[in-house]
Amino acid sequence: MLRRIWHIATKELIHLRRDILLVSFLVLGPVSELVFIAWATSSPIEHLPTAIVDRDRTEASRGLVVALENSETFDAIFYPENDDELIRLLDAGSVSAGVVIPPGFGEGLTSSASEQAQVQVILDGSDPTAARTAEMSARGVIDSYAYDRLLQEWGQVAGQSGEVISTDVRVWFNEELSEANYTVPSEMGFMLAMVALMVAAISIARERELGTFEQLMVTPIRSWELIIGKAIPAVVISYLDFLIMLGITIFVFGVPMKGSLPLLLVLALFYIFVELGWGLLISGISRTQLQALLLVMVIAMVSMVFSGYAFPVDTMPPLMQMAANLVPIKHWLLIMRDIMLKGAGIRVFWRELVALAVLGLIINAFTLTVLRKRLD
Repeated sequence: MLRRIWHIATKELIHLRRDILLVSFLVLGPVSELVFIAWATSSPIEHLPTAIVDRDRTEASRGLVVALENSETFDAIFYPENDDELIRLLDAGSVSAGVVIPPGFGEGLTSSASEQAQVQVILDGSDPTAARTAEMSARGVIDSYAYDRLLQEWGQVAGQSGEVISTDVRVWFNEELSEANYTVPSEMGFMLAMVALMVAAISIARERELGTFEQLMVTPIRSWELIIGKAIPAVVISYLDFLIMLGITIFVFGVPMKGSLPLLLVLALFYIFVELGWGLLISGISRTQLQALLLVMVIAMVSMVFSGYAFPVDTMPPLMQMAANLVPIKHWLLIMRDIMLKGAGIRVFWRELVALAVLGLIINAFTLTVLRKRLD
């Protein structure tokens, strides 16, 4: 039995070794995508092109512009004379933000009624991530600048208007609020699922397409031995990809590994076996490798929607949240982020682990039943 399984697995690995283009795609493709996404998200959003409409033209308004530029979020590169020019710049995409300083801004800051000092910030919401960053930065800079000006003009502001509230904000698990610490592990988990699906999906489909499937079935090999033999190369390649991506994530892009590395490695292998069921099922029902890869893309799109990577699951309608619990990758991403970013153990994410085990049993049992009927 083991000898027959080993021969099937060896045969599959020989096929993959001869197809250099496919192997390069399966190994280098996910790694390259991870690197590009990590590279794109590891840098903070800075130097957004900004237009300044300064109708006040006082020392106070010029000081505000300098404060905005010193934040490094905004680069004041245009100074339109009126709102129409600002609108044209925003419509053309020449700027991501516009700041309108009305007349009387400086006078409002130096008067006792500081609420008279108003500033309008217009943001390009077509890029919501940049817009949210710009909004938070603009609020912080303007509030800080106004407060400093009041201190200079009136002295001890707290003594006149009551006690100043001291706000202590602390961030846990991702202290620097790095977007890469969220997106890179998520992308790594997503790529792991896709590689496992693709390698498993083309295994049996390739035999049908090449016309060797019938020859394989007249041998003494049992159907379940064939399935296991086809699954082994998928596990090897998927796990190798995961190890490469994990090393790049930790050592190149500095994503923290706060939890147990051995636990993550064991659970990654477990997750591969869960996703393997879908890949083998696709391979068994597909007649060509192209059909198999198209079905993998369909599953990838569904997984992307319900995984919580592209859209937060908590903000979905209740029915879609229930559907998301049926998608294995949703639970895997939670487990992986808990281990890497929070340093959590099984007692924290045991519910996700149980859900993953149940889904794996159902998926693989269904796959084995369908494939044995089609192969026998």
